[in-house]
Amino acid sequence: MGTSKKKSSIRLNRAKKKWRKELKRRGKKYDPNKNLQSKEQAVKRDLAKVNSGFISKFLREHDKTFPDKLSDSSRINGQLFVPEPFSLLENEKESFKFLNDIFYLLDHDMTENILIDFQYCENIDPDASICLDLIVGEFIRYFQACRVRKVPKKLKNIRVLNHQKDSIKRVLYSIGAFTNLKGFKIKFSDVVPYPLKIGDNRSGSPEEKEVEITELVDYLRSCLKRMSKDLTPRALRDFSQIIGEILTNAEEHSTTQYRYSIGYFQEFNTSKNHYGYIKLVILNFGDTIYEKFKGPNCRNLEVKKRMEELSNKYTRKGLFTSREFEEETLWTLYSLQEGVTSTNEKRGNGSIRFIESFFNLKGTGSKADKDSKLKLMSGNSRIIFDGTYPIKTIKKHSGESFQVMTFNKNSDIENKPDKKFVNFVPHFFPGTILTARIVIDDEDLKNYGND
Repeated sequence: MGTSKKKSSIRLNRAKKKWRKELKRRGKKYDPNKNLQSKEQAVKRDLAKVNSGFISKFLREHDKTFPDKLSDSSRINGQLFVPEPFSLLENEKESFKFLNDIFYLLDHDMTENILIDFQYCENIDPDASICLDLIVGEFIRYFQACRVRKVPKKLKNIRVLNHQKDSIKRVLYSIGAFTNLKGFKIKFSDVVPYPLKIGDNRSGSPEEKEVEITELVDYLRSCLKRMSKDLTPRALRDFSQIIGEILTNAEEHSTTQYRYSIGYFQEFNTSKNHYGYIKLVILNFGDTIYEKFKGPNCRNLEVKKRMEELSNKYTRKGLFTSREFEEETLWTLYSLQEGVTSTNEKRGNGSIRFIESFFNLKGTGSKADKDSKLKLMSGNSRIIFDGTYPIKTIKKHSGESFQVMTFNKNSDIENKPDKKFVNFVPHFFPGTILTARIVIDDEDLKNYGND
C-alpha cells in the first residue's frame, strides 16, 4: 500500500514538472493559484443553481448594485455599524451602503472576523433585515462549500454586537438573523411574526401558491384580531385575489428559482392609544420590471409597443432626466396601471388592487394616517405610495373605464410624475421588492369591505 502511494506521488510530481516545462516553452508562467480560482468559480456556479441567486445576481450586476469599494463609514478590520434606522423604506441610502459593505467584505474575503454592530441602530424593518440575512446566509453556504473543496478562505467568524436593545431583539429573534441563520427564536407577547416563507417559482404547483395565499391572509387576520378587528367576507376574497396576483407577478418577473415573503406586527397599548404596525415584504430576484418588459422574452407585445410609444413622446417633450427620471422609471410606473402585464394572460391587475386596498386600510382625507407607506423598488426605480396621489378612474371615448396611478394632478400618464414619489436612484435592487408599513388603530376597518 505504501509503495503504491509513493509511486503515485512520483508520477504526479513528474507530470507537474512536465507541465511546467511545457508552460515555459510556451512563454507562460506557472500559477499555483489558478486551480484554486477555478475551484472557487465552480463553487459559485453550483450554489447559484440551488440558492436564491442573490449572490450570483449581485455579482453579475455588481457595477449597478454596489460600487467596488468600501464606503467611508466602514472599517477595514471588518467592524460594520448598522445605520439608524436599518430600513429600505425609510433610510434606503444608508441601508444600501451598509449592505454594500457587508457584501464587499464577504465577496473579497478581506478579514478573519466580520462584526455587525447595532450600537447606533434603534429600529429595523423587515425589508433591510431579509436582504442582510440572504446575503450572509448564502455567503455562509459558499464558504462552507469552499472548505469542503479545500479552497482556503480567510473569514472565520461573523458576530453580532450590541443587539440587546428590545427593539432590535424583537426583530432579530422573531423574523431576523438569529431566527433565519441560527434557528434561535423568542416569543414576544406584543409581536406577531410572519416568518420567512420561500416559494418555488419552478414547481408550478397551484396548491403551493394557495397555501401561501392562505397563510398571508390568515396572518393579516391574526394581526387585526389583536386590535379586535376582522375582514368581512368580501374583503377576505379581495385580499386573497390580490395576494395571489402579487405572488404571480413575483413568479413571472423572477429569473431565479425562489420568491420570498416576510412580515412583522407589533402592538402598542398605552393609556391613551391602542394601535399596531403591520410590516410586510414580498420580493423576488432576477429581472427587474423594466428588464422583463424590455427584454426579448416579453410575451405581451401590445403592451411593450405602447410603452415604446410612450417613451418616444417623453423623449420628444424632453421629459427624461438622466439619473432622476429615465425610461426604466417610466416603464416601471406604467406596469402598475390596470390591465398591464408582461404575459398574454387576461387577468386582473394585482398591483393596482393591492395599492387600492392599502389606501383603504390607511384611510382617506382627514382620517388618513400619516405613517402608513408602501414602496416599490425594482432596479433603479422607486415608487412611493402614501395617499398623496390616489388611484383615479378614467373613462375612454368608448365609455370603458379603467384605473390609473400616475402621480400627477391631471391623472395623465403622458405627463411626468411627481419626482418626490417616482424617481430613479443610484442603488440598484436586483429584482423587485414591495415593502409596506400599515398602521392599525381602533378607528380602522369599521367601514372597510362591508358587504
